[in-house]
Amino acid sequence: MADNGWSEYQKLVLAELKRLDVNVLELRDEVSELRVSVEVLRQKAVTWGALGGFIVWLTTVAGASLLK
Repeated sequence: MADNGWSEYQKLVLAELKRLDVNVLELRDEVSELRVSVEVLRQKAVTWGALGGFIVWLTTVAGASLLK
């Protein structure tokens, strides 16, 4: 049987598929880390927003009671 180069090409394709698989797994891990970071930032924003709203409300209530 004549060697048409398929054996070498097959090895090259398999090596490239393995490399791509590793890259996809690394990207999946990075996306997971980013999701966690975004969720932490979202929770901090909610907390600080609620605290800011409470301070504004408290100032308004205190100011209204002083004006009476």
